[in-house]
Amino acid sequence: MIPLYDKKRIGNSFPLVTAFLIVINTIFFLCTISNLNYYIDFFGFTSGKLWDGRFFTIITSMFLHGNIWHLIFNMWFLWVFGNNLESCLGKIKFLAFYLLCGIGGAVVYALAMSDPTSAVIGASGAISGVLGGYLVCFPKNKIKTFLFLFIVSIPAVIYIFIWFLLQLFSTSGIDTSVAYWGHIGGFISGIAFVKMIKKRR
Repeated sequence: MIPLYDKKRIGNSFPLVTAFLIVINTIFFLCTISNLNYYIDFFGFTSGKLWDGRFFTIITSMFLHGNIWHLIFNMWFLWVFGNNLESCLGKIKFLAFYLLCGIGGAVVYALAMSDPTSAVIGASGAISGVLGGYLVCFPKNKIKTFLFLFIVSIPAVIYIFIWFLLQLFSTSGIDTSVAYWGHIGGFISGIAFVKMIKKRR
């Protein structure tokens, strides 16, 4: 179930922050892939690093990716769902929102994992937050989606609900290479932060 694009474009301005985040993530990937294990050890986030003073890793870990497909899928989801949300929140608030969702995802992951040395990397928590924010702001928008060799239009509320269920069910699976609890934490953070922003308005 791969999203292709949102059929309804909000605003006319170019999604500068979304594009900036994609570029930065790509640059980080190209700079770290040759010695990824070293960068994961130093910049990846583990719950143990919360207690030894390396708080910066909760941010730096968002810009590391394990392979090219990890990067491509994350950046594609960011592009599809980030542009409208950036137009809705404004550029500065969207950037702050993105980082806060990434932090929220990392914290939930750390609380859910019993191993304090288990590292998490990638923008998935932050991008899951973007999906949560999108659900609040644009539940009725139609997402053009590649599904079982067909291209269909799915309301955002249904697409994101199915995506969330997949994350939730996957937490009980044997694949520990994907930080599903980080996805869930980022998603819930995204819903909460967008509601806070809208309430303040």
